[in-house]
Amino acid sequence: MTRDWFHHFLEAVQMTKILFHEDAYLKERQTKVTKIEGNRVLLEETMFFPQTSNEPGDLGKINDCEVIGLKKEGDEIWHILNKAPLFKKGDTVNLQLDWNKRYKKMRLHSALHLWVEVFDLQFKERAVAGVIKSDSAYLVFKHELADEIIQKALEQANKDIQEGLEIKTYGDKKRKGFRWCQIGSYIPIPCGGLHVKNTKEIGRLILKEKTIETGKQKLIIEVR
Repeated sequence: MTRDWFHHFLEAVQMTKILFHEDAYLKERQTKVTKIEGNRVLLEETMFFPQTSNEPGDLGKINDCEVIGLKKEGDEIWHILNKAPLFKKGDTVNLQLDWNKRYKKMRLHSALHLWVEVFDLQFKERAVAGVIKSDSAYLVFKHELADEIIQKALEQANKDIQEGLEIKTYGDKKRKGFRWCQIGSYIPIPCGGLHVKNTKEIGRLILKEKTIETGKQKLIIEVR
C-alpha cells in the first residue's frame, strides 16, 4: 500500500465528525444536516467512508435518499444523493450504510495489508502500489516475481488468517490525522483505511489473476 495517500484526506474532514475510525462496524446513525446544495448534503457527523484514488467510497441511504457518492471539497465532505432531499438544514436524519459492500472492502483491505507484510518480511519484496475495488484488490511490484515466491506468500498469508491475528488501527500520538494499522506482531503500516478486527474475518485469500504490465507484476486477489 502507498504510505501516505490517506493523510491528505484526513486533513480535510475537520467540519464533519468522522465516525468510521471510532467504529468501522457502525451501520446506522442519526445526525443533523448542516448544509444542502441541490442533491448534495453536509452532515454534522458521518460514518460514510469517502472514495479515494485507492478505494471506492461507501454507499447507503440518508432517510429515503440513496447515497451514490461522496466528494471532498476543501474542508467539507459532501454526500451526493440520487435526488434532491425533502429534509432541510438542521433536520435530524437517519443514516444507513450498505454494510455488505463496506464489510467486503474491509476484508479486502486487511487481506491486502497482510499480504504486503508477508512479501516484505519473508521475501524482501515490497509492493509499490495497492488498490481496493468493490469485489477484488491488487498489488503492484516493480518487477516480475517468481511463481514460487507468490505461492509461498499466499500460503503464509492464509495461515496467518486462520490463526486469528488481531488487527489494530490507531492514531499517531504526535502527528494529527496520521493513522496506523498493525496485524498481529507484524510491523505497523501507515493507513487511514478501514479494517476488520481479526484476520479470521477475512475468510480465505485467493489469487484471482497475475499479469505483467510494462514490466511490473500485478497480483489480483479476492476473498471468500
